Amino acid sequence: MMQKIIYSLVSFVFVSCSLGPVEVQVVNNVDAKEFSKLINSDEGIILDVRTIDEVNKGHIQDATNIDFYASDLTSKLNLLRKDVPVYVYCASGGRSSKTVAKMKDLGFKKVFNLIGGFGAWKLADFKFIKTKEQVFKKQKSISIIEFSDIIESNNVVLVDFSTQWCVPCKKMKPVIEEIKKENKDVKIVFIDADTNKELVRKYKVRGVPVFIVFKDGNEEFRHVGIIDKKELINKIKLE
Repeated sequence: MMQKIIYSLVSFVFVSCSLGPVEVQVVNNVDAKEFSKLINSDEGIILDVRTIDEVNKGHIQDATNIDFYASDLTSKLNLLRKDVPVYVYCASGGRSSKTVAKMKDLGFKKVFNLIGGFGAWKLADFKFIKTKEQVFKKQKSISIIEFSDIIESNNVVLVDFSTQWCVPCKKMKPVIEEIKKENKDVKIVFIDADTNKELVRKYKVRGVPVFIVFKDGNEEFRHVGIIDKKELINKIKLE
């Protein structure tokens, strides 16, 4: 009997150790006051899952918009960074609650849902902004063969994987355009992650924006999220 108990304990320890560290998922429902406090004090992504018509009438500043009713909701969620907090809201809390549940299944580590949604935000008299209607242009699709030819036929290539709806992507776009003007010897390539899903899979893009520097056809540097212009320029310089 004692041998069986010892064997069971050893088996438990072996199985437990083989699993390795477990990453804890945290999903919190917070009120408008706490939501405001969090988005102003922590690195993360604000996610508005309402329709574009709702968003245009008013939204929290710097919120990324992914329509809950969009057929490609899951694929777009998968383009968000999973390693930073995500703060989700809708009109009254229904769509955001369902989105948060989906995000938990997709592996997001820390998600906050705004109780009462944008209605509660306005009722608490927190600031919001109105913007002009967004017009998304159809982006060019690049085949894997075309992309391979680009990185192999140029000494240095800076690739920007981004989307038109991602706020951090929008913030980085003028920075990358400046680098393009100032560094004529570097090939700059913009890849729309929504349009070029094959490239996203091949290069394991998880979260946008993603910046990859290729030198002589080999990946030399990768960064996810906003990055300082000076740091990026240092990475594209030939040694």
